[in-house]
Amino acid sequence: MAIYRAHLENRAVLKVTGAEREDFLQNLVTQDVTRARAQAAALLTPQGKLAFDFILQPVDAGFLIDCASDSAEAFVKKLNLYKLRRDVEITLTDIPVQVVWSDTPGTKKHEIEGFFEDPRATRLGLRCLGASPADLSDFTSSTAENWAKFRLSLGVPEGPTEMPPGSVFPMEYGFERMGAIDFQKGCFVGQEVTSRVHRKGSLRKTLHPAVFDAAVPPAGTPVMSEDSKVGEVVAGLDGNALVLVRTDALTASLRADGCTFRLRPGLF
Repeated sequence: MAIYRAHLENRAVLKVTGAEREDFLQNLVTQDVTRARAQAAALLTPQGKLAFDFILQPVDAGFLIDCASDSAEAFVKKLNLYKLRRDVEITLTDIPVQVVWSDTPGTKKHEIEGFFEDPRATRLGLRCLGASPADLSDFTSSTAENWAKFRLSLGVPEGPTEMPPGSVFPMEYGFERMGAIDFQKGCFVGQEVTSRVHRKGSLRKTLHPAVFDAAVPPAGTPVMSEDSKVGEVVAGLDGNALVLVRTDALTASLRADGCTFRLRPGLF
């Protein structure tokens, strides 16, 4: 049993401060920001599609937002568009993001000073925004790429590469199951469409982890069942992939670009 640690260079941290910070975020994002714990959350478009996914952590001086680094500047600009004249300040920081995880199911949970449990899925392990005073030398040093492979194997999507802004409905990608949408909190951008899908209780497509025997075809490659397209490849890394598949085709024999693959248990 190995426990790994890594710095995630592909993540960035925004900081939201100011007297009106809580009301500001509460009216925008899919999560109830009044809870005093880290939570998965999203900012949607008015049409109910994903704009940005992130992890929100409350701190004494405001909120930290753990998001994809390649969309961080765009995220700051979008939040500033909504800010208007509110007493809110949004800044892009140089705070690092660290993770600790084990790829062995049933591994005993650790408590590490400065770290918190990844709110999206228990098996994702622990995260830390900033420098932890804990000694991590007993853990095996790893990389952001290895972390990404592990995350894909659990079926957890992340960032604009896997979920292009304005093109993804969050319910199909497991956001409700990751606890990233609170349907009791009141208004948020895109709520009407998202709530309607939630009330109907059925999804035409869902996201699943998959294992390919060969190299994973590029994102966007159609997933086929016999001669019918039933989904597409969303992401892939060293045989681990995320595929979006019609719910009525999950038991069919599936392939992508001629390559067969098998679905694994994930969020759905």
